[in-house]
Formats: sequence, C-alpha cells, structure tokens
Amino acid sequence: MNSKDKKLSIGNVFTPIEWGQFAIAEFDLYSKWMNGATIFDPTMGEGNLLEALVEFGLYEGKRIEELPVSNLFGNELNTKYYKQALKKFREKYRVNMSKNFTNEDFLLLENKAFDFVFGNPPWQNFVDLPDEYKEKIKPYFFTYDLIKNSQDLLLGGSRIDFAALIIQRAIKDFLKPGGEAVFFMPLSLLLNDGANQNFRTYSINHVNYSIEKVYDFETLDIFGKISTRYGLAHFKRDQKPSFPIAYLRMENENWVQHVAKPLFASTDPLSIIGNNEEDLLDDFEPIAIPKESLPRQGINTCGANELFFFDTCCELDEETVLLSNKRVDSVPLPKEFIYPLLTAGEFETSPNQPSKWVLIPYNKNGKPLELSQLEEFPSLKKYLFRHKTALKNRKGTMLSAILNRGHWWAMLGVGEYNFFPYKIVWEAYGKTTFSPKLFEGNWQANQSLQAFIPVRLKKEALRILKRLQDKRIEKYLRSLKMEGTMNWAQPGKIKKFVEIN
Repeated sequence: MNSKDKKLSIGNVFTPIEWGQFAIAEFDLYSKWMNGATIFDPTMGEGNLLEALVEFGLYEGKRIEELPVSNLFGNELNTKYYKQALKKFREKYRVNMSKNFTNEDFLLLENKAFDFVFGNPPWQNFVDLPDEYKEKIKPYFFTYDLIKNSQDLLLGGSRIDFAALIIQRAIKDFLKPGGEAVFFMPLSLLLNDGANQNFRTYSINHVNYSIEKVYDFETLDIFGKISTRYGLAHFKRDQKPSFPIAYLRMENENWVQHVAKPLFASTDPLSIIGNNEEDLLDDFEPIAIPKESLPRQGINTCGANELFFFDTCCELDEETVLLSNKRVDSVPLPKEFIYPLLTAGEFETSPNQPSKWVLIPYNKNGKPLELSQLEEFPSLKKYLFRHKTALKNRKGTMLSAILNRGHWWAMLGVGEYNFFPYKIVWEAYGKTTFSPKLFEGNWQANQSLQAFIPVRLKKEALRILKRLQDKRIEKYLRSLKMEGTMNWAQPGKIKKFVEIN
C-alpha cells in the first residue's frame, strides 16, 4: 500500500457512542469482554465502537485500570482517523493503544483470530469507489465468494456493497472458530435482489456462518440523514443459518419483534413477516408465461431524460410531430419514433391523451437504428447529432458497451418487447400497494417509476393480470419493507412468481 491509499476516505459513517453502547447491551458484548473475550474493529475510524465499550464499563462503575483495554483491537486505513483514535485513547483514558491499533488496508492486514468482531464497515457500492482502488481490490470479491467471475463486477455486480467484502473477510480470517460478529451495515445486503445475492450464501470458501438477529433502523436518524437503509446484524461463525430469525423494527418508539426469512430460494432477500405468515406462499402456483413475456424494467435514458422525454406533442403532418420540453423547444421529429410515456395519471384514469412522450430511435425488433437508417430521417439525424456530445458522454458499464459499437443514441431497457401490443404495468416509487394495470397500444414504461410484463395477445394479458392481482404477491412485496421506493420496479421481484411455459 502506498501513502496515497492511506489518505482514502471510503464511505465513512462514524457510529455515535450511544448506539455503540446499544449494540453492546443488546448482544451482551460487555460481559464477554470482561470475561476475557478479545474484540476487534476492522474499520474503526476514530475508534468510536471501541470507545463505547470503555464508556460502558466506566458507566458500570469500573475504573479504567479495571477494564481489559488490552483486549481491544482496531484497524483503520485512513491515517488521519487512525491518529485521532490513538490520541483519543491516550488523552481521554491515559491508555497507549499503539500496539493494538493498526493503520493498514484491512484487505491487506495479516490474519489474526479474535473472539468478537464489532464494526461498522464503509457503506459504498463497488462502482462508486475510486477507480485506482477498484482495480486493486477486484480480486478480493472473487476470493471471498462475492462474485463468480470478473464479469460480475462489470454488470449488475458493480452495485455490490463494499461492506459485504469487509464482513466476509472479517468473519473468515479474523474470527476464532465459533466466534461472533456484530456489524452496523447497509441492509441492502439482506433485503435487496441482485448484486448482494452471493453474500446471502452465508459461506466463504467453505466457512459457514449464520445470521442470528437484525435490528432495522429504518425510522431512526442515527447517522445524519443518509439515504442508505441501515441496521445492526449479529452473525456466528461455523454454523449454518436457521430461519426464521428475529427481526426488530422501531415502531411507535418501541422495538417490535418480527421474524424474517427468505420465502423463495435460500439466497433470496429476507422477508419480514408475522409469526403466522411463514407459510404465506407455500401453496402459490407459479404464473405460466412465455419467455418473451418476462418482467421488464421501463426505458432508461441513462441520464438523458431531457433529450428523450417530451411534455408536448403536436402533429405537423402525417409523418411529423412537433415536440418540446423545458430544455428542447419545438423540435420536429418523425412520428413513427414517438411513443406515449406512462405517468402516474394514466394509472388513476383510463388513458386517453398522453401527458408525456418518449423518443425511441429503434427498429421494431428492438435494435437501435443504424446510421444508414438515420440518413432516411433528416430531422431525427439533425436532432441526435445536435446533442451528440451529451449522448456520448453518458456513463454506465452496460451503456458503454452499446456506445462503443457506435450507437450513441441508444438507451437501456429497449427491446422487441417494447413494441408488444399489451403491457401489464405496475408503479413502484411512492406506492405502498401493488396494483398492476393493463395498457393497450404503444404505451411505454419509465424505468425508475414502473416495471411491466409485455404480452402479444389480449387473452393472455388478461389471464396474467388476474393472477398478478393475487393479494399474496402484494404481501410478499410488502414483506421486503421497500414499499414506496423504486425497489418494486425491479423485475426480479415479480420473476419469482412466474415460470416459463
């Protein structure tokens, strides 16, 4: 590691002392420490969690000399925070921790086994880490069983949380057999589909561990109004998970205990359910659909909504419409590439006149128009080339692959399915009920707000819609405790209820 690495500040969310003490009390960490357990914080920041143990002991009436401070260990990558931790223990408690605290990248730290790991790892997705650091740590995601191959980090796996890697290494390489760990952590590791699924094997290179208990801080502002959903989780090394587990949520200023377990595959997100709902889906018959009708996300412009979405659309002639929005004023474009875009209004009443439109410069087979085809539509070519720089500068791993092939006017979430005559669409953002609705014609879904099932035949669409209205599906979605977010627009949520016929 070079000196530049030691200046890194990655996803730092320091734990308030009082919440460190909350964790200490809930998991009986203080008595274990007093009885000889060694405690290690792998990403200690300024040492708040370790300090919380000291403060807990002082509150219990112990003198600093009576506390086993020599059994506290910590590591911190950032030299500034590391020095502040040393200074705090030296000046506040008159204790020299220079032999117990290390200033290293935890991924490079020499293995050493402790009785208990107590930490708050960095909360940051892999894709958001500094580029140079990402390249250095890629192999570790494979080593610690969080990805199956390097391609995973180029696709959906890029959203995997860095905290998962810290937790996996801490449990495997820094816990004694049968040891325990408590982490403040992003709950995406437990509650989200996709990138973090491998974390939920609860296994690292044949070392098993169990998740025992979770505190969900959803309604609490502990870390200063950050947007990440977070909580406190307890793990045990060398045993397999046994579900359901205790899952506590703050409700009306009291901790209310629920139970949690995956309702489909063992690596699925945890569902938070009542004790009498464990068999919620036991007799659910999958919805048979053709492969071409798999659930999809809506159109994703990859940050260029103002160039593809329009607020007004007026017909100029049989082949041309005039479009505008806040950025684009009265641009003529070929009618055949303009489609109505669904908004919340269309779900409240029967759709009539659209309130938004979307430009889709694609063939009906779901492939982007070729440059030679643009030549046939001068107004479309002129418009796209006017905004070429902005369109080429869009970011995203999956989009980049398309842009590199020369289709810099392309979007994500566009395929042949966009042009099917029927779509069963459901809203996500801001919604607490699952209310799919059938739309006929050229209506298009907006990725961040909706997801859909494309269907060719109306009879099939009505059959699928009826099955989707089964209230058990809504109960399942609500059990994930992500209602009101864009989480419900993830197609994987509904794919669990279908099978290909």
